[in-house]
Amino acid sequence: MGKKIKLRESIYILEESDDTYKIIFTGTRRVKTFKVDGLVKRIINELKVDQDIGLLVNKLSSDYENEKVMACLKSLEYEGIIRENDYETGERYSKQMLFIGELTNSQEETISLQKKIEDSTISVFGIGGIGTWIVNGLYQLGVGEIRITDPDIVQKSNLNRQLFFNERDIGRVKVDVIKEKIPDSNIRTFTKTVSEEENLEEIVIGADFLVNCADSPSVQTTTRIIDEYAQKYNIPYCIAGGYNMHLGMIGPIIIPGKTASFDDFMEYQRRNDVLSNLKVIKDIQQTGNLGPIAGAVANIQVMEIFKYLTGKGKLNLNRFAEIDFLNLEIEWRNFSRDPYSEEK
Repeated sequence: MGKKIKLRESIYILEESDDTYKIIFTGTRRVKTFKVDGLVKRIINELKVDQDIGLLVNKLSSDYENEKVMACLKSLEYEGIIRENDYETGERYSKQMLFIGELTNSQEETISLQKKIEDSTISVFGIGGIGTWIVNGLYQLGVGEIRITDPDIVQKSNLNRQLFFNERDIGRVKVDVIKEKIPDSNIRTFTKTVSEEENLEEIVIGADFLVNCADSPSVQTTTRIIDEYAQKYNIPYCIAGGYNMHLGMIGPIIIPGKTASFDDFMEYQRRNDVLSNLKVIKDIQQTGNLGPIAGAVANIQVMEIFKYLTGKGKLNLNRFAEIDFLNLEIEWRNFSRDPYSEEK
């Protein structure tokens, strides 16, 4: 059996005139206008269902030269209108591959990017309100190995915003529960804290990306530690521990040697914190939080990781966002690399 092709399932084809079609790529909202002749129309009509290329060329050979048919097929494939259909639509990642396919120029590239995700290793530090959703998102993407670390046990107060857990899990170690709840995943569990006293190298070495969701004693403190490992082993990471009441922080992604550094990020925060010079009379003890906010913030971070792994889309580099979920407003803040930094 030869190679099968088909019209891309996610495109919308409209006739503007007898010789002009508009193609809408629904995944990216791109719209392209094409001049069409009888051959193009015939091929589009034939490829509404799977077709073997050899059989299709043979079918059209009575009306068109084989070379012309093949050239037309190649052009339609290049434009992303048709694709090889050599994977089962019922498989786990078929919808994801359709999405990725909107961003690529060939089925080979689509398969390659999905394989890159499946071959990747990502380490997540802190499995709480953000971390549980991050782990779930990485699992759904098909990340090949997910390393998670958190010494905490499940508490009843976790259940309003953290995935995987229910009342029967109260008192159990979080990472053990997660591994049990998604047994078909390749999850490696650790119960280490993010602290200067812990050696985190077995969690870090070999990872393609690090995600810091650990917030004790503070996101700043834990990110400083993660940053040291990231710099040492040249591993990109994102700060994903930020949400407070109705506000959520997205990003940034820091790539050692390529983007502004964690020090640059903290310097920006220091310069723009209008309260930093005031005397503290009472510090924060705890704040409220909601599952919808934790889930939204975490899944946007997962989308950023997806873009990093695939190289598709605009990455959240040298900037971060603060989302006000009560008013659905988002404010982007840019920070830059210190030109006098020793990091090259």
